[in-house]
Amino acid sequence: MQLPPLRLIPNPTENPDVIEAMNLSITRIDEDVIEVPSMTSMGLNTWFKLIFFAIMLGSAPAYDPGWFSKDGEPGVAYKAIHKMLYRESYIISTFEFYEDSDNPGFLRDGTPYDQFKIEQLDFHGRGIVAGIVCISLIVLPWILLNLAVGNPYRIDRKRRIIYTWIRGSFVCIQLPEGTDDPLQVVEAHIPMRNDICDPYNMNGPLNLWLPIPRYQKNGVLSLGANCAIVRSLVKYQAYYLRDFINDFIANPNAQWVDQLGPKRKPKYVNYLDYVQFHFARLQFLPQFPFKKRKTEAAIEAFMKNPRTELYPDYLPYA
Repeated sequence: MQLPPLRLIPNPTENPDVIEAMNLSITRIDEDVIEVPSMTSMGLNTWFKLIFFAIMLGSAPAYDPGWFSKDGEPGVAYKAIHKMLYRESYIISTFEFYEDSDNPGFLRDGTPYDQFKIEQLDFHGRGIVAGIVCISLIVLPWILLNLAVGNPYRIDRKRRIIYTWIRGSFVCIQLPEGTDDPLQVVEAHIPMRNDICDPYNMNGPLNLWLPIPRYQKNGVLSLGANCAIVRSLVKYQAYYLRDFINDFIANPNAQWVDQLGPKRKPKYVNYLDYVQFHFARLQFLPQFPFKKRKTEAAIEAFMKNPRTELYPDYLPYA
């Protein structure tokens, strides 16, 4: 990891303004556990939200059931779904239109209703494909809106572990005692900028490696709150976040933890970034990334044989 820039505020864990800003990246779960969001996941969630609103706004006229249209006609999608669900009613109304008044139950050419129905289904189909496509245009955007592509990360200072769930697999590592930089074990670092004139990444995530048993390899994961899809919410956020996490693990009486609370707008964060931060976290359905019983059982199993090192095939960034 490269040296931090000289422009960093000294002693950030004691600075009220930095604590206020870091409150957006750190959530206190209980006395000994904090939670940090995945920056990559928040960025992907932002894309999902944008796709959701694009689909909903772009296809809204097709769903108009006639309540707000000038001519009172149902929308294209509304018709397709209604036709799929009430297919026989359309066949009955057509049959009644051509029914022989002198011979009820038959057409003028003597075709009975059952045969007429079979012919109509063979010729026009049941409308299932069109109906399902239109229903998916309603359902899929809401799935995108409420989809969480990745779980946050939790740091437990009592058991000195960092853990999360990745695709149904519990990922965890135990950190060493007696050091002021326990994150060295997971190779926590801030990726360098491409611009050679400024090697310090002001807007990058705090990257760390965790061993993923399911794949028998290490995975690089990004931490921190973001906005504008790929940018950290606070300038030099990753550098401060590293100090805060290290202090939380190494210091049993970290005073700044008591100052965490609701995600209000910090003094030095502009309103647009703050709105984008909440946009990335927008979800209408509750998320349960850490099911209490399942997670506690996984932690207990892990603590019986804790892993304290990365897999040997780890290749750090140059």
